[in-house]
Amino acid sequence: MMRRVLSVVGGICILTACATVETRLPVPSTSQLDIEAKNQETEAFARYLKMRKRLDNVSAPILAANAELCAKTRADFGIITHTKKTYPKHLRDAAARRLAAGDTHTVLFVRGGSAADTVGIKRGDVLIGDKDKPISATDKSFKNTDSLHIRRGGQDMHMSVKADQICDYAVVLKMSGAVNAYANGRAVIVTTAMMDFAVSDDELALIIGHELAHNTMRHVPKAVWNTVISGLATRTTRPFESEADYVGLYYMARAGYNLDGVEDFWRRLGVQYPKSIVREKTHPVTPQRLLAIRMTVAEVEAKRAADAELVPNYLPGKTPHYAK
Repeated sequence: MMRRVLSVVGGICILTACATVETRLPVPSTSQLDIEAKNQETEAFARYLKMRKRLDNVSAPILAANAELCAKTRADFGIITHTKKTYPKHLRDAAARRLAAGDTHTVLFVRGGSAADTVGIKRGDVLIGDKDKPISATDKSFKNTDSLHIRRGGQDMHMSVKADQICDYAVVLKMSGAVNAYANGRAVIVTTAMMDFAVSDDELALIIGHELAHNTMRHVPKAVWNTVISGLATRTTRPFESEADYVGLYYMARAGYNLDGVEDFWRRLGVQYPKSIVREKTHPVTPQRLLAIRMTVAEVEAKRAADAELVPNYLPGKTPHYAK
């Protein structure tokens, strides 16, 4: 709307004598503007890369520790590949300049301590699939889990290494100023603003576990079904949010993250967004959420003390989704 107003005003100014500024404003040269634009672009790109690496480092243990609780799994060597189109449009030029990102998938990160790390996979290596063509690390055609075919500097190398099995849900970074994370049934999406808001890796693990639970518990198709059978009258998502909190805490605990004080994340979120304290819409109100999380933590700790299996409690007659 503002852009439309300015466009109209600009058109009127062409036809009339519009008011203008009264001071002599400094005017940077074109070269100065180009240099500063590239500096800011470089800093933005470095920030994005740092967040992406942190997101992978925090999510990888959760996806691996809960593979047996996920109905869908895939092989993981600890490799993150990229192309120029992997990045938001305004960062693609920086990716091309700084990392030589192009149209072919190449290795961007190798996770420390991963299978790929143990055999010396490096940034810039090309992962080759069964059809002797470059592929991404998550390509569905990649089926070999005990060896890697790598192309480096035009030379092919075959390495014997065993992949880990992890939950088959991508964890994606989205550049956005909204403090948000969500699941779509296939992936977990976390915004850059949420990455800033989650001050510790334990808090970020809480978010990832929650969204992973939305996917594994099939909340997206369930919500769609509820909407359809209600004649588009309701989405009925609040119980699903509570269940994602509950199951997600188990996912987080199984990965070894610290549960102490994790409920404070929701308190901080409630303070920043006060409507969530008293207004129940698609999510439980934050006081209810905080107390339920505290009770779940106590449940998890009791199971640990009793050396019991660390899995969520299912209702009588309900079969765990991963057992179907």
